[in-house]
Amino acid sequence: MEPTSLGLNTLLSIIILISFIVTVVLAAASYTAYKLRERRRPRPALGSETENVYFERYFPPTVDDAGSGPPA
Repeated sequence: MEPTSLGLNTLLSIIILISFIVTVVLAAASYTAYKLRERRRPRPALGSETENVYFERYFPPTVDDAGSGPPA
């Protein structure tokens, strides 16, 4: 085997190993961030378990309300 081939194989092996380790560390950090966000999510009130916490429901104007809004 040539000496340069041995160095190239070692270099590529180190690059693959570092890439694998970085991937595992990023996966663990991402999972931890997800769990922390889930913990701080606001809980719904006792009587309103079906209501969405983050969004407010939009009701479009009806025919009765059409004259009171700005012109289209």
